[in-house]
Amino acid sequence: MTQTSSIATRGGSTLGRIPAREPAHQACEHALRRAVLTGELAPGSRLPPERELATTLGVSRLTLRAALATLTAQGVLAVRHGSGYVIQDVRRTGGPDLLPGLAALADASGELPAIAAELMRVRRHLARAILEHLAEQPPRAADVRAFDRAVDVMAAAAAASPVDLGALAAADVAIVAALLDATRSPVLRLCLNPVIAVVDGSPPLRAAMYRAPATNVAGWRALGAWLAAPVAAAIDKVIAILAERDRATFDRLRRQAASARRSS
Repeated sequence: MTQTSSIATRGGSTLGRIPAREPAHQACEHALRRAVLTGELAPGSRLPPERELATTLGVSRLTLRAALATLTAQGVLAVRHGSGYVIQDVRRTGGPDLLPGLAALADASGELPAIAAELMRVRRHLARAILEHLAEQPPRAADVRAFDRAVDVMAAAAAASPVDLGALAAADVAIVAALLDATRSPVLRLCLNPVIAVVDGSPPLRAAMYRAPATNVAGWRALGAWLAAPVAAAIDKVIAILAERDRATFDRLRRQAASARRSS
């Protein structure tokens, strides 16, 4: 039998009235998702009744229901007849859309380097899949030109003084989008989107990734040269360049985390 969680209803709870920094239904989602990812709401436990939970969070029941519907679609919650909303084991039921929340928690706990290393590993595997696809189905000339233009934009952002990390990140995402457009594969785009979302939502990771922006641009230029004449035999070399950049990013993140621990 499932038990109603006490987290949202008793003193000392981390759940409470949500701040007005974002739309209410999104704030509800974030608060409940965080409680699940941290284990405060344990798998198998049951959420309090809607009226009680809405009062705790300081939102309307309609707003709460919108958040609960999203979390159910993400595999965080399940609706069981007679039991209300039951917490799921997200390791078994969740999907990549939970990665940004997981990365945010890792950042807060000083564990971002380990999470980032795994995300970068996943990104390299996806990159290999993209390159293999393009080797088999070479991009159109217009796609290559669009990719090169996107790299030019990043090169300009990298040369700016001072460097704007937000502009660099946006330019980097635009390059990835151009590369994915060249594949014409919705599957590859959907697989990579969660990784992009993690980078976009993690300032420390962005700072580490773009600490030496000239190297980012050089890596994209190398890939652009490959796109002009995609040969499967050269894929390992391209992935090796990405792996070296990832190692540098990991080292920077590790140093940032160590510095933060020393200053705390």
